[in-house]
Amino acid sequence: MDHNIWDPKHVSRRAFLSITGSGLAATAFLAACGVRTKDQDELRAASKWFSDQTIISNGGPQRTIWSFSDDDGNLGGLSPESIDVEILDTDFQVIHSTSTRRHIDGVAMPYYPVIVPFQQPGVHEFRFDLGKRGNYVGYATPGSRADSTIIWPGDRFPGLITPTLASSAGVNPICTRQPSCPFHDISLNDSILSERATVLIVSTPAFCGTKWMCGPVLENLISQVGSNYSGFDVIHAEVYANPSAQDLGPIAPAVAEMGVIYEPFIFLLDEQGTVLRRLDHIWDNVELRELLSLI
Repeated sequence: MDHNIWDPKHVSRRAFLSITGSGLAATAFLAACGVRTKDQDELRAASKWFSDQTIISNGGPQRTIWSFSDDDGNLGGLSPESIDVEILDTDFQVIHSTSTRRHIDGVAMPYYPVIVPFQQPGVHEFRFDLGKRGNYVGYATPGSRADSTIIWPGDRFPGLITPTLASSAGVNPICTRQPSCPFHDISLNDSILSERATVLIVSTPAFCGTKWMCGPVLENLISQVGSNYSGFDVIHAEVYANPSAQDLGPIAPAVAEMGVIYEPFIFLLDEQGTVLRRLDHIWDNVELRELLSLI
C-alpha cells in the first residue's frame, strides 16, 4: 500500500483500480495523438482521475475529474481557484466551454470536476487554460449506455445482499476500517424493500492504494451523517471478499454484480431503489453534501 500521493511513479497500480491510462497522466496519449494538437510542444498533460467506464454519450451531463502537476511533477502542485476548459469532439469541433472550480474540502489533493454533455462516443480532447501557469490537455472516450455494464441514474438498483453484522455474505472482514464503521446494520436488498432512501458506498479503507482518493471517502461520510441518522439507510460494502496484505483476492460478490472495474463509488437511491445520483473515484465534502441534500 503506497500513500505517496505526490509522485505519479509511485502510486499503486492495482488491477481493480484500472483507471484508463493508469489514471495518472495523459502524457503517452498526448504523444500518440499529436495530430490532434497544433502546438503540442506548448501543452502539458493533465492528470486524469476517472475511468472512461463512468462516462457515456447522450446520457446527460457526465462527470470527469482532473488535476494538474507543476514543473517538478508534483500532483496537485497547480491548483488555481478556477480553470477554463474547452472540450473538442472527434471531429475537432468545440462542443462545450466551461469553467471549473477547485475542490479540496476533506481530500488531500485538489481536483477539478468537469461536467460535460457528450453527444457522441469516441475520443474527446480537453483543453485547460491555467493562465500564466500554462495550458494542459487531456483525453476522454465516452461509450454508449447500451454497451455499459454499470448502473446509471434512473436505473432500478438490483436487490443485492451486502455484508452486515448479522451475516457476512461471503466477505471477511465485512469492514476493513479500524474500528469498523457504523454502516453494516442492514443489507442493501432489505433497504431497497423498505420505504427509506439508501446511501451505498463501496470502498476499502485498509487496502486503499491512493490514500487521498479512496481513503477519505468513508471517513467523510461518517463525518457528514454521523451514526444517528434517520429517514434513510447508509450501507458500506467492502471491495474484496477476503483480502490480505499479500493477496487482495476476489472481488466481493455484491460488488462484482455491480459491473464496475474501479473504486470507490457512492450511490444515492430513492425510496423505490431507483438511482438518483452516483459519484465515482474521488469526491470531497462539497460534492458529498450535494448528494446528501437530495434525500
